[in-house]
Amino acid sequence: MRMKMLKIITLAMASCLLVTLLSGCTTYTWEDGSKETVFGVPTEDERLTEEERRAQGVRYRKPGEIPE
Repeated sequence: MRMKMLKIITLAMASCLLVTLLSGCTTYTWEDGSKETVFGVPTEDERLTEEERRAQGVRYRKPGEIPE
């Protein structure tokens, strides 16, 4: 009984850790159907048209700094 409880607790802790680690990532799906998961990058506004995205220009980010 004690071993079964230990396994359940270990599984619950592992699940919580996995959810916590994945909460900081963003998955992008490109036009060709490929997907890419990026950690620590905020999501882009998917409602923008291609012209609006181009008008915003390129945004560069230094590692370790939080983007605006």
